[in-house]
Amino acid sequence: VEGVRLLMSGLDVDRLRPCLNRLMDALDAAVPRGMSKGAVWRLHDRGELERILSGGARYAVERGHGEPRDLERCEDRGAVADADPAVIGERARERGLGQVGSLGSGNHFLEVEAVAEVYDEEAARAYGLWPGRVCVLIHTGSRGLGHQVCTDAVRAMRAAMSRYGISVPDRQLACAPVGSPEGRAYLRAMAAAANYGRANRQLLGEAARRAFDQATGDGDLALLYDVSHNLAKIETHRVDGRERRLCVHRKGATPALPPGHEDLPPDLRPVGQPVLVPGSMGVGSYVLAGVPGAPAFASACHGAGRRLSRHQAVKTTSAAALRKEMERAGIAVRGASARGLTEETPQAYKDVGAVVEACHQAGLARKVARLVPIGVVKG
Repeated sequence: VEGVRLLMSGLDVDRLRPCLNRLMDALDAAVPRGMSKGAVWRLHDRGELERILSGGARYAVERGHGEPRDLERCEDRGAVADADPAVIGERARERGLGQVGSLGSGNHFLEVEAVAEVYDEEAARAYGLWPGRVCVLIHTGSRGLGHQVCTDAVRAMRAAMSRYGISVPDRQLACAPVGSPEGRAYLRAMAAAANYGRANRQLLGEAARRAFDQATGDGDLALLYDVSHNLAKIETHRVDGRERRLCVHRKGATPALPPGHEDLPPDLRPVGQPVLVPGSMGVGSYVLAGVPGAPAFASACHGAGRRLSRHQAVKTTSAAALRKEMERAGIAVRGASARGLTEETPQAYKDVGAVVEACHQAGLARKVARLVPIGVVKG
């Protein structure tokens, strides 16, 4: 279960430029990433892992990793309520013990960005986004634990499908009815994995604050919002004129709660939820806002999606050429392996601007601001 967190610095991009390399070096040292590279939080025992799976970012803040005000700007105030650590398998637990506070590989990254364009002045003002403001976007999730939860669930559902008369063209599409024992167990395990991801981003946000303080003397990064994507939740929506309880599985999508929604913090309720759409590495990101009456159960796109496989992407460029290209664009890169960099070349992805515009025109969410990268820490 992945997600995105956007923090806002008090610095302007022009003020940051002279110390950008110092900041990127500090972030490079502060942010563990990739496979088996450690984590910010060294868990003492499995009891701590249980409490992370139950409490997510709330438990991280309880243990001193952040401030209570952070939770006001987190989806579900930092934790999904129906998580059940008891349904998490042993292998998933093993994988999760050493990765709390680390970036995943693939398309996960931490970017230092600057607001480049504002489309909706009212919403941008409410969110605190103005041209030139430096932000930090963190795109990562539940790491190996979440991957294992998915693997275990696919195995269990494949074994169960015949009992429910279900057949699928690809075994990765294995499924079971929501109310079945397998379906209920998966929802509870997925919620626990989402909580792990939320604690993970909370830890990385704190690591970013320390790096900013060390490099610039200003570590006061205010959290705009933290939200999951690729998550299924039981929600109430109006369908055909009546309220219905639905399982909304936002695969490749993210929540986009409308203005007035009770789950939003009071100061954001008048304008709607900040919808965070990370672009591919080095391309930039968008902030949108939820809108009333959206036709997709309060959901919007969470990114652009790949157009080339990772195998195809590595054939299009070299790591050295890609680094030079990004440096020419004024983007400092830290920490990527040669293959990890080329697999995530921007050319491997669809045009995020076109995807966001389609989302805006379809009435799923409205554009608020565009952010451009000035530094990337790659998973």
